[in-house]
Amino acid sequence: MPDPGQQVLLLSEDGSRIEGFRAVSGPMSTETGGIIVRVASEEEYRESKRDGRRAVSMAWPAERVEVFVPWYKWQRWFTR
Repeated sequence: MPDPGQQVLLLSEDGSRIEGFRAVSGPMSTETGGIIVRVASEEEYRESKRDGRRAVSMAWPAERVEVFVPWYKWQRWFTR
């Protein structure tokens, strides 16, 4: 599960990955018992931080959110 501010990949219903998003919340329960994570586009996330406001976000099912780790962070880990 992502922490707020982490880059995430969203999994669509057909299984494809959608890049360019950040988590703006941790996992939250819905009224119907589902679990969601609020996400915002990378651009919206950066603009909201710069402007000192909350990002405009959307709910995404938590089971279809993956934490994104850029390849260079993996590379640093393997080359230590």
